[in-house]
Amino acid sequence: MKNKFLKAWGVLLLFFTIVLTISFLLNPHFPQLVIVGESSVGTWISGALLIISGSFCLITGMREGYIWFLITAFFFGLAMDERFMFHEQLKERLIFTFRLSRSLFWIYELPVILAALGGGFVAYLLWTKLNGISRIFLLCAVIFGTSSVVFDVFALGVLWEECFKLLAEVLISGALLKKVAS
Repeated sequence: MKNKFLKAWGVLLLFFTIVLTISFLLNPHFPQLVIVGESSVGTWISGALLIISGSFCLITGMREGYIWFLITAFFFGLAMDERFMFHEQLKERLIFTFRLSRSLFWIYELPVILAALGGGFVAYLLWTKLNGISRIFLLCAVIFGTSSVVFDVFALGVLWEECFKLLAEVLISGALLKKVAS
């Protein structure tokens, strides 16, 4: 089982490494555009990783029970948001509807904050269902995911936000891959 996991993990990492390498080679003057932006390779990879994670949860749910279907819905919902930008649209509606003072900026960030709270709940559920190295991957994914949310909410840098998000998604995919392979 360990060998099967390592091979699958290697293939997953190799694929996304090749995609990123080619993208960076094709964009030598604007490498940040590979990761940042709604139509970037980074956004495509993010959506793919979320669908992969959701698929791993779906497979596990067919073996182990209904709680995995809730986790599946979370990952597929994030993948749809990545593609259709739901949270950005909600933020725009909040901004243009309420026109609050800058001191209440956190209200504009409610979609991101609520999604992060949902992610915390899903992380708790996963913690109860995973073990071994999968828990280490999950813990690292939570750290990087939280960093991504902090960078998003406080507008500390889009490049770092996207990099942290991608690292979190790779790690959670690895944790779920380990679960599926066992």
